[in-house]
Amino acid sequence: MPDAAEIYGIVFQKASATLLARVLGADGNPITPSQITAARYSVALVDDEDPTLLSPIPGHWEVALTPSTIILATVQKDALWSVDETGYNFRHILNVTHAPAFPEAQRTYRVEYRLTPQTGQEIVVRFRLRAI
Repeated sequence: MPDAAEIYGIVFQKASATLLARVLGADGNPITPSQITAARYSVALVDDEDPTLLSPIPGHWEVALTPSTIILATVQKDALWSVDETGYNFRHILNVTHAPAFPEAQRTYRVEYRLTPQTGQEIVVRFRLRAI
């Protein structure tokens, strides 16, 4: 059974970020673009006192994405990936042209992706990022 885990990282305040992950389906194999019918993401500021409280970031809440732009057809192992020898099949570059995704430094943000597969349960990919 695949494990669920938040992916931790550091980002620059008011800058973009390239988010990478290896996403597996219920069968334990990497998902492919043809398996996903819809995708969306949200960025939220995490409350310092109560990490269960989230404040949506304007311009980055419930944003629809084209699955084939974030799910790769094959697992990639390149200079961007240093986690292991297997590689990644999920890549999203946050567009901050019109609204910053990480407006405050020294704060924690949760970036959550919800992927709808052709069959089965929704897949959640989640990052917890600290802005500097």
